[in-house]
Amino acid sequence: MTVPLGTLTTTGGGIVLEVTEDPAPEDTELLDVQVAASTTRAADQGEPRAVAVFARDDAGSVVGGIHGWTWGGCCELVSLWVDEAARGRGLGEALLSTAELEAVDRGCGQVVLLTHELQAPGLYRRRGYEVVGTVEGYPAGSAALWLRKRLPDPAGAG
Repeated sequence: MTVPLGTLTTTGGGIVLEVTEDPAPEDTELLDVQVAASTTRAADQGEPRAVAVFARDDAGSVVGGIHGWTWGGCCELVSLWVDEAARGRGLGEALLSTAELEAVDRGCGQVVLLTHELQAPGLYRRRGYEVVGTVEGYPAGSAALWLRKRLPDPAGAG
């Protein structure tokens, strides 16, 4: 069933479905928080810890950064960005390397991330990431890549 934007559909029991392309940030945040809480409870691996590394210029402005979280012996990186004016200097690799070192310090055995073929997958391959999943046609004419890098044992055993 296709529901036009803005249409409200009653499902019974006083619950209404709302379709929108402009959701309230607090509503989408609620979804993210509730899914994370449910997953954390089900996995029984403790609470996720945010990890972020920022590159700043002399004025203190962010010119690059990477962020994600560590949880359950894994690090998931969500976003890596470098300002166009700061590209070509190895900053992306430095950000990624620094996040990986922090993940090792936190006892993580691997880093996972989702990227796209059109978003510098060579950077990740150079850093030892392997493709563990591909979704062709996302976006059209390209593919989404689910990547993983196994990290060394922080105690030096692996």
